[in-house]
Amino acid sequence: MSFTDDTSDIACKVYLVWVCTVKRKRHVRIVFMSYSDPNELFDVLDASGKPTGEQKPRALVHRDGDWHRSFHLWIIKDSHYVLFQRRSKEKDLEPNKIDVTVGGHFKAGETLSDVVREVQEEIGLKVKPEELHFLFTRQGERRYAEAVDREFMEVYALRCDQPLQEYHMICSEVTALYEVPLDKALELYQSGQFVAVYGYDCMQRNNNALLIEEDLIQQSRLEVIETLRAIQEWLEVPDLDQMLNGKFE
Repeated sequence: MSFTDDTSDIACKVYLVWVCTVKRKRHVRIVFMSYSDPNELFDVLDASGKPTGEQKPRALVHRDGDWHRSFHLWIIKDSHYVLFQRRSKEKDLEPNKIDVTVGGHFKAGETLSDVVREVQEEIGLKVKPEELHFLFTRQGERRYAEAVDREFMEVYALRCDQPLQEYHMICSEVTALYEVPLDKALELYQSGQFVAVYGYDCMQRNNNALLIEEDLIQQSRLEVIETLRAIQEWLEVPDLDQMLNGKFE
């Protein structure tokens, strides 16, 4: 079921999932509402990444191709797997494609402490800014028929070994999460070599998949390759906390 609030131009979608047990007890399994606000304000940046002092609604920023800040978080499991999300079919841009574990925008005036809310909103994981490892800031541009998305992407990584079953995804944002071996992820993005992966979806079901070249956001392939290589280099450096806790021989 979907509806539109004409007074605010906010498109909302509500999903209800009913589950019946073998004892014929009916209860609600998942209930949520998600929305995308085209009037949400972003800080406009210049071509060097400096704030211009101007703030514009999200829709106009993408229409006019203004530079703005975004947040990317890659979650690493067991120092070997990279978690990819499958974007919801409801997304306006790149629906049903695989993407960074969590991605979002900085609203006007926000800091990292504010934008980490995206992690809990999309996959149900509460994180603190000090837990994240900063990789780099990358300038990127994607062009579409009715939008130009120009971002300064602040890219972070996080070690988190919890099972996929413990994540709680919002179906209007993320359809599924996949565990992809880092070396296989690089092969997929570099040469299109398919990879079979374990996955878990927003309906709390196993969702194994064969990821192929057509699953990729083609305009971001070079960005992802650069990021995966940076993650490789980071993982090669021994973790100080693990060393202090005697987890290295």
